[in-house]
Amino acid sequence: MRLAAPLFTHAWLFDSLPKVLGDSQPLVCNSDGDDIVFHEVRFPIEVDITGKDIADRFAGRDDLRQENPQFWSWLGRPPAKGTARPGHPDALVAGVTMEDGTPVLGNLEIKGRFLVLMVNSAERAQRGAELVQNILGKMVRAPLTTIQTIEQLKAAHQGKKPSADDIPPEVATPLVHAMLDKQYRATLDEPVGMLGDISPRAAARTKTGRQKVAEWLKYLEMRSSSGLNPQDPMATYDFSWVWKELHVEDLRR
Repeated sequence: MRLAAPLFTHAWLFDSLPKVLGDSQPLVCNSDGDDIVFHEVRFPIEVDITGKDIADRFAGRDDLRQENPQFWSWLGRPPAKGTARPGHPDALVAGVTMEDGTPVLGNLEIKGRFLVLMVNSAERAQRGAELVQNILGKMVRAPLTTIQTIEQLKAAHQGKKPSADDIPPEVATPLVHAMLDKQYRATLDEPVGMLGDISPRAAARTKTGRQKVAEWLKYLEMRSSSGLNPQDPMATYDFSWVWKELHVEDLRR
C-alpha cells in the first residue's frame, strides 16, 4: 500500500479536479510549493557495483527508508506546527506522506543497471541528484533526466499515447537544459570511463587526453541529438560551453 501511494494521489487528482474546476487548468504544487513536473533521473551504475553496495551506502540514513532490497523512499521533515504553506495560496497541494506524517520527497529504485530517482519537481530533482551523488560518488555515473507534465501523465492514465508536443517548449527546455548544465558541470571533475577513469579537466591537460576529451564530447553530442524529434530539449542542448570550459574547442569538427 505504501508503494502505491503516488497512484492513489494521481487517481484522486484526475477524478476530483475536473469535477471542481470544470475545464479550467488548476495550479498544482507539491508540499514544498514547487510547480509539479514529474522528473525521472537515471544514474548508470558502474560495472563493478552491485545493488548490495548501494544498499550498504544508503543504510542508516534518516532521510532514506528502505522498502525492499531495491526500493527506498526519500523522506523530508514534517513542517513545524503553525508553519505557513509554501507556494501560491490558491494552489492545490499534492503530496505523499508516511504513516507518521513524514513527507515523501521522492523514490529511489534500482532498475537493471540504473539507479532511478523519481520526484515531482525540478527543485527536488536537483536536490535528489545532489544527494545521490554525495552518497554514492564514483559508484554511479552522471545521470540523464526525463520530465513529464501533469497533462502527459493524465493522458497516459486515460490510455492516450502522450505526445512530445504536450509539453510546451518554453516549459520543458529551460528545465532540461538547467539540469543538464548542472550535471555536466559536476561531471567535469569526476572520473569518466571513456577517459581512463580520470576527470575531463585532468584529461584536458595532456595532448593525448585532449583528443580523448574531444571524442567524449562528440559522443555526448551525438547521443543527445539522436532522438526522433529535433526540437526535443535533449536534442537542442548546446555543449559549446563544455568545449570552451575544457579549452578543446579547436578540436570540435
